[in-house]
Amino acid sequence: MSQIVKLTCSVQNYAWGKSAAESLVAEFTKNSHKTEPFAELWMGTHPRGRSVVKQTGQKLSDWIGEDLNSRLGSVCPAISGKENGDLPFLLKILSIDKALSLQVHPTKEHAAELHARDPQHYPDPNHKPEMAIALTVFEGLSGFRPVNEILENMKAHKELHSHLSKEIVDIINYGKQSVIDEISFIKKLFEELIKLEKSADIVKEALDRSSDLSASDELFNRIHAQHPGDGGLVCIYLLNHVILQPGECMFLGANKIHAYFSGDCVECMACSDNVIRAGLTVKFSDVDTLVNMVDCTPGSVASQKLTPIRTKGDNIRMYVPPVKDFAVDRVWPNNKPLTLVNKASPQIMLCTEGSGTVSSGDCAENISPGDVVFVVPHVSVKVTGDFTIFTAYCQD
Repeated sequence: MSQIVKLTCSVQNYAWGKSAAESLVAEFTKNSHKTEPFAELWMGTHPRGRSVVKQTGQKLSDWIGEDLNSRLGSVCPAISGKENGDLPFLLKILSIDKALSLQVHPTKEHAAELHARDPQHYPDPNHKPEMAIALTVFEGLSGFRPVNEILENMKAHKELHSHLSKEIVDIINYGKQSVIDEISFIKKLFEELIKLEKSADIVKEALDRSSDLSASDELFNRIHAQHPGDGGLVCIYLLNHVILQPGECMFLGANKIHAYFSGDCVECMACSDNVIRAGLTVKFSDVDTLVNMVDCTPGSVASQKLTPIRTKGDNIRMYVPPVKDFAVDRVWPNNKPLTLVNKASPQIMLCTEGSGTVSSGDCAENISPGDVVFVVPHVSVKVTGDFTIFTAYCQD
């Protein structure tokens, strides 16, 4: 049995993606000469972008399905509840040039309800926690700011006050000491702003008259140029502006509001399409559902980041989120043979730089940037060379 197989993976050419000349997705798939944007590379068994086993030409899910015991193992079915060749996780590369939608993802229970109610817009009953690991400087919004920062931003934008309730304006004027329940205050302010018609136009007119712009104002203007008049823009003043350096990570659990703005990242998630949007998009938005479900707990920029676990040899970083569906290791052997920990889950490995060899038993594959391999569970894997790989798997 082949313990390691190379994959051909699916590309998504969304409009927000980087141009082919600048996109890591295009570089990894040898499409840098093309003219269209290259936004995402999908690695896994998702029905909208199934990976294919190069050696046989089969869909990865079909190849796994031929021998579930050896190629899938028991960990994945225990997580997904499925006894087929589908993986519970999906690994991606994102190359972002323009802001993606303001969004949240549901819990498993809520996903099942949404799917039953509106299967057109919520196509499966699964949750969709996700994790972004920066490959380049990576920028986005994540979670609500501390209340004092929100109040400072709202005080600076008096043009909005006449459109807000007296209760909210009084809190803005009197300061944090007047906030009895921070989460309730944020939720009410967020609901009033996200449902305010022409909120972006109101703020933009005020900024155009001002010569003293804050960092958040500059960000508003930059994203406004991409999404003029969009009602989600005002959330820039409520949410943390997070900038990740290469290797840094943020985890986005159920109900955590977020939006990606720019950069390249490795993204891993539970295998689902359930996205509830409320702005920065031309796609279907479900503002009422998002307002009802969004987690309004305030937090700092630092609290949005997930710190990887360092190994003793200092050449592996383990990004382990608080869900069983997935985890990701970043591995760089530095020209020294390195044997990886035997995993009960199958793995998908992506090379992002350098070159080397991934081997198990008598199976070996030479890899370079953009190469993707699937590794069956319960085998010893050896990596040799001067390269970096990201490997995704289920937690047992």
